Amino acid sequence: MQVHALRYTMFLKEKHTGQIKGRGCADGGKQGLYIQKEDTTPPIESIESLFISATIDAHERRDVATTHISGAIMQADMV
Repeated sequence: MQVHALRYTMFLKEKHTGQIKGRGCADGGKQGLYIQKEDTTPPIESIESLFISATIDAHERRDVATTHISGAIMQADMV
């Protein structure tokens, strides 16, 4: 079994408040040499499972919170 590692780049920035902010990114371009494309795509929630989960949450009167993750992308076929 071969073990492969992806190159990871980390950017650090000092904000005006003195707080350090970090952001990282993995270079997945090299995966194509040893992993099929279907196995490298991020999991995406289907609209059906989203609606089912929301229906169950409403029926069970669950508290639900949402958030925005900046930099996150949605992958979809553009037809």
